[in-house]
Amino acid sequence: MDILDKLKRISPWHYIWISVIFSELITAVLSIVQGKLWWGGVSRETLIIGMVDALVVPLIVATIVIYFIKQATELQRINEQLQEANRKLQSMDKMKSDLVSVVSHELRTPLTTIKAFVELLLMKTSMPDQQKAKLLGTINIEANRLTRLIADLLDLARIEAGSMRWRTEPLHIEEIIRASLASIGPLFENSRIRLTKDIELPLPAFYGDADRLIQVVTNILTNAIKFSPAGGLVHITARHEPGPGGRIVVAISDTGSGIAPEDIDQIFEKFHRSGDQLTSSIDGTGLGLAISRQIVEYHGGRIWATSERGKGSVFTFTLPLAGKAGGPGPGR
Repeated sequence: MDILDKLKRISPWHYIWISVIFSELITAVLSIVQGKLWWGGVSRETLIIGMVDALVVPLIVATIVIYFIKQATELQRINEQLQEANRKLQSMDKMKSDLVSVVSHELRTPLTTIKAFVELLLMKTSMPDQQKAKLLGTINIEANRLTRLIADLLDLARIEAGSMRWRTEPLHIEEIIRASLASIGPLFENSRIRLTKDIELPLPAFYGDADRLIQVVTNILTNAIKFSPAGGLVHITARHEPGPGGRIVVAISDTGSGIAPEDIDQIFEKFHRSGDQLTSSIDGTGLGLAISRQIVEYHGGRIWATSERGKGSVFTFTLPLAGKAGGPGPGR
């Protein structure tokens, strides 16, 4: 078995050389035998010339042929690399164009509203206070929308650049969920969406950044509310999954419209939203899930979604108890 393993690791070019050498040795032997049989013997000079003719010349030719084959193979490999690089550049160029289109849209929409309402307030100074308050409320909402977009862009840029500041400390996932619900509780009431929880207590502590993990849970819950109809249900589960090191598993399900199969693998990409990004009536920047994935992966976990059209979605993420090398963990 050891001999076979060693033979498998031999370069194909070695096999070619071995084949050429054995072939030419056999040719040389046959030439000598042929000379002895036909002429009753050959002189030493003739034998040397025959050996040169039978061995050296074919080896030189084989070397030249192998050299050109290797060059052709290398050129083909370089060509494939160039084609792959070109495909990546085209993909990056498309992503850049999409980014400009989406950001322009996301910025233009609230700015247009703010500008129009401010001009209206300036033109109609005698406007009733109630109507002014309504316009100012809308301006405030759109200004908050701009603030969220800019904050999301900055967060994503910092994470991808590796300049995000992380504050890791011992945490409990039930505290993260409680803090997230406290910040968006009114959204459930206003949307008339029920919330249920199934948290297996006690759950072990883990190391992580509380603010960033609250951001993950909040992003997922906010999306669940946005895409669920009035009277819908959002359910949160948290459990400890034993194993090497162990991990916390959090799942958030909803009874919303679900995600199309062609979108399920792309919803964690920047600026991607299910459906048409530029015409969707659902508010949002399309950055929340991309940021959530970056945060979860920094903690050494995974995040994914399962969904069925018309039957809702389930977003699940894991957090290892031991942290990850170079990231959160005991003693870091």
